[in-house]
Amino acid sequence: MRQRKVKNLETKYEDYNDILVREPASMHGKWAERASGRPVYLEIGCGKGKFISEMAEREPGRYFVAVEGNQSVMLRAMEKVRAKSLDNVAFVPEFAEDLSDWFSDGEVTGIYLNFSDPLPKNYWYRRRLTYRERLKSYFRVLAEDGTVTFKTDNTGLFEWTIPEIMAADLKILDITRDLHAEAASIEDPAERAAFNIETEYEAKFSGLGEKIKRVVIGRGPERTSAEQHTDTETDKGEPEMKITSMAAFNGRDIPERDRNFTAVGNAKAAIAKKGKEAVVNATVGALYDDDANLVVLDSVARTFRELSGTDFAEYAPIAGTPGFREAVRKAAFGSYEPKSYVGIVATPGGTGSISNAVDNYSCPGDRILTHNWYWGPYGNIASEQGKSLETFEMFDEEGRFNIADFEYKVSKLLRNQEYLVIILNTPASNPTGYSLSLDDWYGVKRVLDGVDLEKKVTLIIDAAYIDFAGEMDEVRAFLPVIDNLRGNILPVIAYSASKTFTMYGARCAAMLCLAHTPEVAAEFEKVCSFFARTAWSNSPRAPQTVIEKIYSDPELLKETDDERRHWRDMLRARGHAFENAAAECGLEIVPFRAGFFVTIPYKDPDALINALGKKDIFLIPVNGGVRVSVAAVAEDKCRKLPAVIKDTIAEIG
Repeated sequence: MRQRKVKNLETKYEDYNDILVREPASMHGKWAERASGRPVYLEIGCGKGKFISEMAEREPGRYFVAVEGNQSVMLRAMEKVRAKSLDNVAFVPEFAEDLSDWFSDGEVTGIYLNFSDPLPKNYWYRRRLTYRERLKSYFRVLAEDGTVTFKTDNTGLFEWTIPEIMAADLKILDITRDLHAEAASIEDPAERAAFNIETEYEAKFSGLGEKIKRVVIGRGPERTSAEQHTDTETDKGEPEMKITSMAAFNGRDIPERDRNFTAVGNAKAAIAKKGKEAVVNATVGALYDDDANLVVLDSVARTFRELSGTDFAEYAPIAGTPGFREAVRKAAFGSYEPKSYVGIVATPGGTGSISNAVDNYSCPGDRILTHNWYWGPYGNIASEQGKSLETFEMFDEEGRFNIADFEYKVSKLLRNQEYLVIILNTPASNPTGYSLSLDDWYGVKRVLDGVDLEKKVTLIIDAAYIDFAGEMDEVRAFLPVIDNLRGNILPVIAYSASKTFTMYGARCAAMLCLAHTPEVAAEFEKVCSFFARTAWSNSPRAPQTVIEKIYSDPELLKETDDERRHWRDMLRARGHAFENAAAECGLEIVPFRAGFFVTIPYKDPDALINALGKKDIFLIPVNGGVRVSVAAVAEDKCRKLPAVIKDTIAEIG
């Protein structure tokens, strides 16, 4: 029920003059003095005061400023504070417009926006408290580490707010679309009570079954000013402005340089100066022979050369040519015939498959789950779409796949997300070379079988290196396991034909789903084709035609498979040579099975990279260690390299 106007309001307000700030502009820059040095927190729209009074009671070391334009409503809030004898709350009986009029820069530590008016008419959007310009204004008065916490039951307003946060170039620090479900899962009563304080409105509508949403917003990455004064003047004698930035960063943290490409560039420079033999270039994520020449399957190169102009010049259908779709299904599944309904969409490389799936099967602000040893662009993909990564520990203390932490993180994320995308990079993961065993896969299945049927999970298997991980049927032994998941779990295989057929620059891949119903498979092709149309339109036709021709000619297919097997055996020998040499010299490596890469855990990857670079050994830094591309290093060097790395670690400490 709406609060009725209180009679004799001004008279009743006289009793609260000690906690009323009727002229907040007069307090500009003076709030710390009033707060006796305590950090200042602000609630815009305090309503009847349940939240602010309980927060102030719980946090006596903080000072709270409650703003409310409805003075009859605010009277009830002041009554609650007075009843609790609190001395750390002040009330401002006004509507908040420009907080910079009331607070100086950095004067506020946190701002709460609880159940703000959604103002549903489209032309009211600038008045909403989470409009991008308002969000920016909050951070002008917030401290460097200050945050804005927004709660609402209004789904439309919440989902509208997420892109506004991005447009304001701010960061989502925490998000939940079911706050009370997350709170209920906290076992410790004290921790659960501290997790969330309800407002009157919240208690009422959550009791009616409404899901409460919450997002915590932080300051975005520091940017260089887009405008700078120069020493020159315009024709009118005014200082000329130099524009230094035009990009809308949307909260993304884009580094000045890519550490991987820097390492690759340093290796190439050393080779140009000293020659291939004097340098160990273990930076490249492609297969090279023992003479450091890029491996290209002869059968594939020949088929490329035999293409007609139409074969590569004509547009391919967005989802892929019919012949390619048939061929890539055989390539991805091998001899296994799925029981599920299969949807297929072509993409320009495996990165395209992952980006497409993340976009279509998760919501803005969601966390994408993957293992803590992961390929760096996963984070870029998530960030680009207004999402973020959550990781589970890939290995337990005994070096086994950590199914317990995987289960914990799945449960944690699904408490506050309706959708969850999981990325597992296997077989032969980048950067570790680890492949999930059948026991690991049955553990994953057990966890996913326990997911609430109302939740939707998309399991992306990034199988980029599958055909260099072992024999075809052996490395696909997991397919029957994921082909037998429940209907609310959608497996999607990101299959990189670019790597399988050694045509990296041709950018050819496909995403294949295993759906319980034909409707879900058809929807998969529809939504993923729509994303493709807006992101890159058509994938290149030439590599699709090459793969179609290979699979339509049994002799050519056998030739291609035999060639690949030869190079795979070479790669396997290199990997195990490195693994055995590491064991002999006592160099710790992350559990390895097969593939292009081995990873060494180390506390300061950049320091190790720099030290090895002085010895003309070039590796790639990853979070928590360094990656060695055994795909690019001859077997004899793979035997020698672990001891050098071990000695270098000892030298730098």
